Amino acid sequence: MSIMSTRRLAVLVLVALLQLVALTPSASAEIAVPIGTPSADAFQWHHNFYTDDSATPSSDPTVAYGLNYTFYWSVENPNTNNQTLHGLIQLQGQNMKWAWAGIGFGRSMLDAQFIVCHQESSPQYAATGEVEMHEHTTLFKYAPPTQDFGVQIAVPVQGISQNNALMCEFRRPLTPIDSYHTDLSAPMNNMIWAFNPRSGLNPSGLWFTYHEADHRGALEVGLAQGYMFPIDAKSFTKKQVHGFGMMAVWLVLLPFGAFWARYLRSTAHWNMLHLTTQSLGVLGMLIFFIIILTDWINLSRPHAIFGLVLLSFIVVQFVLGVCSLLGLSHQRLNDIRKYVRRAHNTQGFTLLLASVAQVGLGLDTIYPWVEPRGKGAWAVYIGLVAFWLMLFAATEVYFRKSVARDPIKPERYVHPAPGKRGAGNSVAMQKVGHGRSVTTLVDSNATAIPMPNTRLRPELQMYTWDSLNQAIMDGGLFVVANGRYVYAIDEWMTSHPGGQLILHAVNGSDITNDYFRESGYDVEEFVPKRAAPAQVAGRNHGTLPRAPSTRSVSPSEGRAPSSTYGNNSILQELKLAPLMDERDWKLVVRSRRTHVHTRLAIQKLSNLLVGELVPDSNSVSGSANSPAAAEELSPLRDFDPHEYRRYALVENTPLTPLAPIVKFRFCLLYPYDLRANEPEVIYPGQSIEICARINNKLVTRYYCPSGHIGGLSMLEILVKIYPHGAMSQYLFKQKPGQRQVKIRGPFGQPLVSPSRPLSMSVADFIPKHIVFVAGGTGITPFLQLLLLALLPVAEPLRVHADYAAQMEDELTLRRGDRVAVKSHYFDGWAVGVNLRSQQEGAFPVTVTAPRVGIHARITLVHCVKTAGETVMGGEWLEGALLAYPGVLEVHRFIADGTVPEVPLGVTHRAAITDVDLDDIVRRRFGTDDDAEEQQHDNESEDEDVVVKQSRHLYVCGPPGFDSWCVDAVTEIGIDMRNMTILPSDRVL
Repeated sequence: MSIMSTRRLAVLVLVALLQLVALTPSASAEIAVPIGTPSADAFQWHHNFYTDDSATPSSDPTVAYGLNYTFYWSVENPNTNNQTLHGLIQLQGQNMKWAWAGIGFGRSMLDAQFIVCHQESSPQYAATGEVEMHEHTTLFKYAPPTQDFGVQIAVPVQGISQNNALMCEFRRPLTPIDSYHTDLSAPMNNMIWAFNPRSGLNPSGLWFTYHEADHRGALEVGLAQGYMFPIDAKSFTKKQVHGFGMMAVWLVLLPFGAFWARYLRSTAHWNMLHLTTQSLGVLGMLIFFIIILTDWINLSRPHAIFGLVLLSFIVVQFVLGVCSLLGLSHQRLNDIRKYVRRAHNTQGFTLLLASVAQVGLGLDTIYPWVEPRGKGAWAVYIGLVAFWLMLFAATEVYFRKSVARDPIKPERYVHPAPGKRGAGNSVAMQKVGHGRSVTTLVDSNATAIPMPNTRLRPELQMYTWDSLNQAIMDGGLFVVANGRYVYAIDEWMTSHPGGQLILHAVNGSDITNDYFRESGYDVEEFVPKRAAPAQVAGRNHGTLPRAPSTRSVSPSEGRAPSSTYGNNSILQELKLAPLMDERDWKLVVRSRRTHVHTRLAIQKLSNLLVGELVPDSNSVSGSANSPAAAEELSPLRDFDPHEYRRYALVENTPLTPLAPIVKFRFCLLYPYDLRANEPEVIYPGQSIEICARINNKLVTRYYCPSGHIGGLSMLEILVKIYPHGAMSQYLFKQKPGQRQVKIRGPFGQPLVSPSRPLSMSVADFIPKHIVFVAGGTGITPFLQLLLLALLPVAEPLRVHADYAAQMEDELTLRRGDRVAVKSHYFDGWAVGVNLRSQQEGAFPVTVTAPRVGIHARITLVHCVKTAGETVMGGEWLEGALLAYPGVLEVHRFIADGTVPEVPLGVTHRAAITDVDLDDIVRRRFGTDDDAEEQQHDNESEDEDVVVKQSRHLYVCGPPGFDSWCVDAVTEIGIDMRNMTILPSDRVL
């Protein structure tokens, strides 16, 4: 075939296709209604929809009267796949113009499919009686249904408008072949009807406007069976009640509650008002939802679908809100309240925005925007939306500019340490020196006020920290701000946005940092603790023999070096070394519940002022831990041991599965918020008091810290967990970084002289011979003594035997050198700095003299029920025994006969007896009769007292144990003046 013939064939095919398309009627084209007069007698059944009984002629030509609306129908080809509805719509009446009459298949005009017959009243059609008939589809709103320009299955047969009658005859399959049109073959179907004898122009420019209220109806029909039963039409009034009710809830009640909760939280009972408004809102939603349920819901409409989605989310939102409020007073819910509150706030904001669209959809359903009716309702809607948008926006801007406060930044305070190494040292985040601070905690409007004895507000009730705590134990609720003023918070307890739990946690403490800070405000001040180098595997751990001395070492050789060494800067640097690592710091920040309060909240706090805090001169000046004299005038308020300061729990480590003994470690919640004359050391025998709210009651317990390094910035205690112990069980159940714990102290008389042994003999610093009898957890004061006397950190020790470095990381020491320990390995070795050479490295502790002198004798008698209890301080005891085996002797009496995993010292697999105690005391301690015989040549009584004071026996244990020990040792002649009984309720 040639190319020309191929082109000719393609042209012929294209022409043929175009002709075929031209001859085929368009599926969307309007089907003309043939003019003709239908006969009602041709139909099998009929039903009269409406009859106007008052056929009185109206004098007004614009009023139609004598109306009658009837529907005639038959079913052709019944009970076959081709059964067809053959129907006639007939509307009769006087003065009709641009009339229309229609039927719809559905429950209401919001979901029905319509067949509508239209009267053409223009002059060109009036003479011929031409009419139009269309299928109409709903707009899912109360607006005239739009003409359906898709596939129409209702085919007009004929129709006419003449002799005051409008008629349209049509055929429609009962069972459409498409899925769009309604199937009418069921025995029961819903059908509606309506008409308007004198229609006006609608907003679309068509003569198709609303019917009168009584010109509509609904039926249940069985078209194939030939029956129609009138039923009540869906109530438009119910939809109006539903719509306006939901508008009131979503655009009035709920935004009001949200606005109050966000911006007026400084008012009393704001949370109850918020809960009340939101509860009423949810209740209103349910009521108006039930109202619309009694009518009918079509889930094919966007408004109905979106409404059900919002209703499900509002239930979730209500549950979140209740959980958030309950989290203010319930501990378990408080643990997740941060996430619940965030979800509640985010979802609430989203729901309010979504409600604007949902109310608009609902309003457009009953009062379409394009319709002239309902403009008042739209004006109210727009006004409410605009009002809340402007109010929220303006208030938010006002709060951010005038009410909200920015976090207060810390001001740096640089304290140069003396000596060449520390001169000009401005390194941040180190532990702050005694009586100094690297931060100014609050701004000029809230600076902590120094506390002179002169009262600033004499009209207010006067409190000391001790009396304030007593008032709190009696049920009072007070906090201190700016270190000066006392505020009663009882009326704020149920309204505090942060909840009741945090108020109970800060009850009786200073809240200045919490009130003006963000939780990480002092992050720039933090420097993590430097990890000690790992012990070298090849080193001779714990087996290095003690080097013999070529001469006798006097007790003074265990003292600190004189200032002529010029190495105070190294010691100062070691003492100021950071104590917290990164994990500790994160847990501290997590434990804080700080918040930069608005000026409204500050004003609220000022209205709660009830008292003034004044210093207790006895507590401040009488503290055994306070330095003898301050180097300079401190801007901080004085330290008071009766002040509760809050700590974060950063560690709870069970020491052994055999016995419920747990090591708890606490870090000061604000480690850079110091006090003037704050203790640098907690001495052996001193205790701290922990206060916690347990089962809605304040519970306090005394514990003896197991270490002395770090002062009050970091505390470590060993606690035996008792099944019914309120405090021990409470601490055991807490997770690190989860709670704030109030701690105060230290209290009690130290077992050693609190003065530094720089100008006194060792015997004045600590007794030369010590026997410490401990029962169970009563060993903790001895562990304090052990660390202070034999395993000190940042204290200079005199080297009494030469040591040549064997490895690269070791120190070379000469007899007479002084070395400051940085950390112990507890295996006879330590890491330190040679103050002579200023080199750092590992060294054997055995070549040094302990602080108490090499002639001291310290004996521990530890009495326990099971071997598991001996784990307390086991690492420290082992380190001390390896470092100074000639100084320390350990006896363990285990009542049940079990053997400890790590035997240390002498293990007695039996309960202690009078004979055992008598033997140990006589051998390690001697009796006062022996001491008197040794001092018979002394001429003065004072010398005898000095000797007796160089020997001391300490007893610490549960009730009953201490009295037994006293009876046992007094029988062997121990003078009670050389014996100290530590109170079990203060140290255990």
